[in-house]
Amino acid sequence: MVVSSQKVSCQDLQSEFPQLFSGSSGDLDRRISGVAAPAEGSPELAVFLSTPNAIQQGLASQASVLCVPTKLKSQVELQASSGRTFLFSPNPELAMARVIKKFFLTTPYVNRDLKGIHPSAVIMEGAEIASGVSIGPNAFIARGVSIATGCTIGACCVVEDDAVIGEGTVLHPHVYVGHSTVIGKKCEIHAQTVIGKEGFGYAHDEKFNHFRIAHLGRVVLEDDVHIGSHVSIDRGTFGETRICQGAKLDNQIQIGHNCSIGRNSVITSGFSVAGSTKIGANFLAGGRASVTGHIEICDNVQVAALSGVSKTMTTPGQYAGIPLVPLKDHIRIKAAMVHLPAMRKQLKLVLTKLGLKTELEEE
Repeated sequence: MVVSSQKVSCQDLQSEFPQLFSGSSGDLDRRISGVAAPAEGSPELAVFLSTPNAIQQGLASQASVLCVPTKLKSQVELQASSGRTFLFSPNPELAMARVIKKFFLTTPYVNRDLKGIHPSAVIMEGAEIASGVSIGPNAFIARGVSIATGCTIGACCVVEDDAVIGEGTVLHPHVYVGHSTVIGKKCEIHAQTVIGKEGFGYAHDEKFNHFRIAHLGRVVLEDDVHIGSHVSIDRGTFGETRICQGAKLDNQIQIGHNCSIGRNSVITSGFSVAGSTKIGANFLAGGRASVTGHIEICDNVQVAALSGVSKTMTTPGQYAGIPLVPLKDHIRIKAAMVHLPAMRKQLKLVLTKLGLKTELEEE
């Protein structure tokens, strides 16, 4: 865990984020030097507890500062006599995220030695690099590229012709940005990710020879988009592939050409979507979910892990499975499946009793 050399008081936490700390119990002058997992709390580390299991672990730890949900205030105040300090929050997880970033570990993390433009970086004539930009060793910046102030381009990154990178964006080492790509402000793209690769499209003749279709479009990432590592986002055939503002993409994700991912969507590892699909705002996808091409998904849809979306969705809600069904139905189906072998035997007995021919076999 990251521990700060400078300690911060509980009063400082409340003063900095009054909307995230609704009250307290105990000594607000108590100081902490970091944040720990619930079971690993110590006298100098705070723990933020959201679930019953986490609360149990936190109370059993040596943590002297505990942040718990406001709704549980009456249950934990009795512990204040033990000399601990309790902070109450309507959202302990969000409070933890804000406290860590403000006081202990700034994100996105940038190597403290990466300042200015490294001598080994290659910057072609015609590229526009604003003041306050850091470019790491062996990075390549092509002609016509525009990089706004406060950006960080990590070691060995490649930014191709005419790409635009907005203020405060961070490209971690070994990121590839294709030509004409537009990246907004305060985005973060992790290592080994490819933004703006040519899409997968071929024409075919009568002998089944394949002729690649050049993709003339581009990729647009709006402001505050987070892209994990080993993600591939294909450029549009003629128009755009667009990742809208505030979207967060995990590692190992494939976004096909001409797709759009809606505002504030959260997509976890292994997700893939085929070309020309439009996904609405606040989309949430579990790991290894897949979406077919040329469909639309409305706003506020949640899809469970390992699910497959094959048709346009017009009704918000929670869904799961292949074929996709409402989540509650999916849970019922899964629960019923464990009884199928016994039901099969029972059905064979009924058919035999009725004298009806059956091809059912014993398990």
